[in-house]
Amino acid sequence: MDKQHKLQDTSIGENSPINVTDYREKIDQTFSFLVTGELQGSVFGTNIYTDDSNIAVAAVHAGILSVGETKSVEVKILPGQSTYQSSTQNGVTSSSYGAWPGSYMFITDMNASLTTITNLLNYRHKVNEVISISVTGLIEGPVFGTTIYTDDSNVGSAAVHAGVLSIGETKLVEVKILPGQSSYKGSTQHGITSSSYGPWPGSYVFIENIISSVAESMDLTGFRDKVGHSLYFLVTGDSGVPVYGTDIYTDDSNINAAAIHAGVVKLGETKAVIVNILSGQLNYQGSTKNRITSSSYGQWPGSFRFIDHNITSAVTITNLIDYRSKVNQILSVSVTGSLGGSIYGTTIYTDDSIINTAVVHAGIANVGETKIVDIKILPGETSYQGSTQNEVTSSSYEAWPGSYTFTTNTINCVMAPIDLLNFREKTNQLLSFVVTGKNEGSIFGTDIYTDDSNLAVAAVHSGMVTLGETKVIIVQILPGKSSYHGTTQNDITSTSYGHWMGSYSILSSIPTFKMALSNLVNYRDKINQILSFTVIGATGGSVWGTDIYSDDSNIATAAIHAGLVNDNEMKTINVKILPG
Repeated sequence: MDKQHKLQDTSIGENSPINVTDYREKIDQTFSFLVTGELQGSVFGTNIYTDDSNIAVAAVHAGILSVGETKSVEVKILPGQSTYQSSTQNGVTSSSYGAWPGSYMFITDMNASLTTITNLLNYRHKVNEVISISVTGLIEGPVFGTTIYTDDSNVGSAAVHAGVLSIGETKLVEVKILPGQSSYKGSTQHGITSSSYGPWPGSYVFIENIISSVAESMDLTGFRDKVGHSLYFLVTGDSGVPVYGTDIYTDDSNINAAAIHAGVVKLGETKAVIVNILSGQLNYQGSTKNRITSSSYGQWPGSFRFIDHNITSAVTITNLIDYRSKVNQILSVSVTGSLGGSIYGTTIYTDDSIINTAVVHAGIANVGETKIVDIKILPGETSYQGSTQNEVTSSSYEAWPGSYTFTTNTINCVMAPIDLLNFREKTNQLLSFVVTGKNEGSIFGTDIYTDDSNLAVAAVHSGMVTLGETKVIIVQILPGKSSYHGTTQNDITSTSYGHWMGSYSILSSIPTFKMALSNLVNYRDKINQILSFTVIGATGGSVWGTDIYSDDSNIATAAIHAGLVNDNEMKTINVKILPG
């Protein structure tokens, strides 16, 4: 870090220092300095700066001063931070840096008042605005909610509960003001217990990851360990650089060009964007959009998509009747989980079902939780099965001309590989592939095939497709078998084989199932009925009984106890409801 500052005396007032390293011991104290905005001088960080950063330049970077403007600024002394993030703001580029023992921030009218208040009640009218707050993590103070908090929740305690701060840690955090939620769910996290609450007219959420600059790497391969996280990045629209995919991009795609392709920035425009880090996809489809041509690609281990504020316009849509013509299209919709809306079906819902209620029923969002979900538009079904899930009861219905499903409950459809050797670790999962029936290629088994069997040939042998027919098939990945029996079917002869470590079957239809609740208390009226549930094995739940379990036993833990699933294994199981 450059310790030599060579500025004219006129850039800083007579009694003002060039930096605040001499104030390092005065943590949480605020000082006023007369400063003239400058462009020349070293600055490290964004919003929070290392204490050897040049105040005059940092003030321009922070938007407190213009170049050449002289005025009194207030600086709050902060403890050292573990990292400092670079960015370009107001014509000044700051540098990144690792741990440094002292820091500071500028106090503006907004964050000055925020440092002296405990909650965000007075910011209720700023819905969807993101504000920066200097917060010290606290252990005492009322908190209501999880992730999304009531706006009367203590900010310092909520920040610890959310994992944004440690107790006693002071730093600048970003908070998004949200509308009121219908309910707030309490939980215990990071040593803080929050309370549940009913309807409350204002709320907020922490944006844990402050805007990051990827100017040096230009891609997101370094963020592969943050799957599921939504991160802020500062991008400048660029062209002539590689991009792979459409809507979902490989993580080695140039983010500046991908942002133009996705329509979130224009060429040369600099803007903060939100990126959702995703796991690797089996393939990526190229296209030309906004004068950027992306390439197709096969399997790649990391990907991302932009969360464009424009797609949240669907927040005002209550159902999807108007989208009935868009069969097989996937829409991104901002939803807030709620109770009380009419819904019909399970997994697949009629298109007049209320989205915000269906998303809770499907287990995609909690009541009061706001998030972006992907919805696939489907054709009408001949019937819809009602059920009770996640404290929401859906109704059964007969034929209805339009439907939809949340894509976390659907199966990704891709062009079929030659065989399924690379899918061996996905035991019991259902996968969808587009195949064209063939008669050349080795297959072993009948109904259940070795996973090195040619999938296109096995599809003909099983009768799922005819020779030359292109069709979507559903495949269930299975564990290995001790033997496979060969037969001749549909003019295809398969071979017998002994022990082989992986296998699959081709299904004639997608099995219907319900995502399991934590227990089966609500199914007490269905004595002697056999129900199918998809469970993910989990330890730690309460279980009573052996072989026969009380209906308030945790089904995911009971399934492990019964030997039906392993910990973290997802599997569809059949359960018979019995009397007490």
